[in-house]
Amino acid sequence: MQRILPLFGLLVVFACSPEDNLKSIETIENTDMIEESESSNIPEGPVFDGRNKETILDYLETLIANKQLIVGQQCGDAPDSTWWYYNTYVDQLADETGKHVGLIGADFGWFNGDNYPVQTLIDHWRDGGLVTVSWHADNPFVDKVDVYWDTVNDKDQINLKSLLKGASETKARASYRTELDKVAGALQKLRDAGVTVIWRPFHEMNGDFFWWGTNANGNRQTNEEDYKALWIDLYNTFKWDYGLDNLIWAYSVVPSETWYAAVTVYYPGDEYVDLVGMDYYGNQPDFPHYEELITLGKPIVMSESGPRETGYGNWNMMDFANLLKGKAAYFLQWHSWNGAKVAIKDNKNFMEMMDSDFVITRDELLPTSF
Repeated sequence: MQRILPLFGLLVVFACSPEDNLKSIETIENTDMIEESESSNIPEGPVFDGRNKETILDYLETLIANKQLIVGQQCGDAPDSTWWYYNTYVDQLADETGKHVGLIGADFGWFNGDNYPVQTLIDHWRDGGLVTVSWHADNPFVDKVDVYWDTVNDKDQINLKSLLKGASETKARASYRTELDKVAGALQKLRDAGVTVIWRPFHEMNGDFFWWGTNANGNRQTNEEDYKALWIDLYNTFKWDYGLDNLIWAYSVVPSETWYAAVTVYYPGDEYVDLVGMDYYGNQPDFPHYEELITLGKPIVMSESGPRETGYGNWNMMDFANLLKGKAAYFLQWHSWNGAKVAIKDNKNFMEMMDSDFVITRDELLPTSF
């Protein structure tokens, strides 16, 4: 099968992550953060023309139609750890296979600082890759720094509409919008560097474990409109107040086979969503709810993926890629953590997958001319 040569260079993606222990990297010098704190200048290097929201979305649809698939790897859970995970799971994978993944993911949550390091994302973009970013926003309704919350049993402490731009000033609203402002500043740095970002906020909302999640089990939830209002407020704030026209908005859910809400009930509307994704972890590769997701009429992606429990280290990367081709434009494999082999390089048949004719790596995303 002939490979498609896109008209753009790269893309950035961020995703959500399980709780893990970052102590192993806390003592390592974070050169990414140091470099950015010393200079506000846009890094030198080519800013390729022709890559924007519209051309990237067209390209992703073409990949699905041609049964091709971009391979992606998540790089950490906070912006100050992206560089370390990139070295560990992207560069080391390239050392073994001779190829870099086409897409990398980062997260703008779990961070107390004011300066969000983005150099690793810019570098990957300038080297021909794509970028996605998720946001594990801090829970503004509690004093501790955390994102997890039992939104069913403790739903009375959550009031999503109180966080909106036009709401009355409260401690929770001030906390949320202060973090929002910092995140917007990081996304503006990426915009100014020419980077288009696949932006994935408030993900897995049909689960009951993040503070923006469903407020009842068994599809008895009543907070769909509140969630949609929060999403639309963020969309309008980023677009009109911060000038962020470099974002591809991704709506991503978890499987609802057990007690979680259905995968489409929190969908904010076509005007505010560009991609639809599934976050799937299991003992074996699968793509649950695909038929439901395609009814939303947007390009489909596997926005998070990886093995769990008995699947750690035994996930067949080639079987997974075959399962997704023709359905999803890309997949974003999560990183490994202590006791959990989740990353691409830690699972089976990754060499075969990276060398497959239909799997698109970073070198195959590079444009032929500008």
